[in-house]
Amino acid sequence: MLNGFRGTNGISGERLGGRVAIMFKMKEGSSMENHHWGHATWTELAGLGLGPGGAGGSARTPSGLRVVAVLPVGAVEAHGPHLPLTTDVTIAAAAAEAALDGVRRLGLRPMLLPPLPYTAAPFAAGFPGTISVRPATFAALLEDVAASLERQGVAALVVVNAHLDPAHLTAIRDVARAREAPAAAAPSRHQGETPSRRRDDAPARHAASAQHRQPMPVIHPDLTARRWASRLTDEFKSGACHAGRYETSVVMAAAPELIREDERRGLVENPASLSVAIRQGAATFEDAGVGEAYCGDPAAATREEGERTIAVLGGIVVDAVEEVLS
Repeated sequence: MLNGFRGTNGISGERLGGRVAIMFKMKEGSSMENHHWGHATWTELAGLGLGPGGAGGSARTPSGLRVVAVLPVGAVEAHGPHLPLTTDVTIAAAAAEAALDGVRRLGLRPMLLPPLPYTAAPFAAGFPGTISVRPATFAALLEDVAASLERQGVAALVVVNAHLDPAHLTAIRDVARAREAPAAAAPSRHQGETPSRRRDDAPARHAASAQHRQPMPVIHPDLTARRWASRLTDEFKSGACHAGRYETSVVMAAAPELIREDERRGLVENPASLSVAIRQGAATFEDAGVGEAYCGDPAAATREEGERTIAVLGGIVVDAVEEVLS
């Protein structure tokens, strides 16, 4: 009932008045349902049960669904002479959009966050236009985003990442790993205490228990892991895939107007494998033989391959979410 509505932030239907009624007209599961966090109003998010003072997973929609935040992550870095600097952001956003229906079928309410474009990109730092921040800066920002979502009752932050610079990947892994620490890892407060002393300290122990509650997970399907990479194209698996056929095909499907077609059609294949070069100690594109900021075969890209790849990427995200939240 609208008049009895109260979100986790304590805002009641009586206070919101007609705005609550308008908010609920966007029924869950309808074609009007908004899945974009940045396009929503605060009243619409309150209607999903979100609000300060919650805890990870505490928010529930009117139909009882947990809310999951989906964050596309990319970079601003050189992608050959034919693709834009925000190529990774475009790919991540397309994959995240492709995952929404599948996440919804898991009995969850996905909300797509605005993409995060700034991160560590030292491999491409020698090219004009690349913006690279310190890995620790990016890691701190990602953790702060996760903590803010957790305080509003979001059940999980799903990082949909398309930027594979080692420094960037390490930062995501570190944030996700830190949130895997089980609540039971907190040291026992009972050692050396008598039963009566434990009873006297019950309020303090309850407070400590709340502090050591299981953290909200950060779910990161790492595309460099074999289990996920094996689903992707042969070029991706070869490691010669930066601004090559793999990435160019996805941009063709997601945002073809961004491709410099005259440049793309004239590019010759560059078989240099970034994954091999990284294992051999390369630290920049130049070290890896990627002198024009592309490898692979962008001239062979097709929109159809891009559409198939986006669908596969979306499926990977859904499977990763199901493993953690099912």
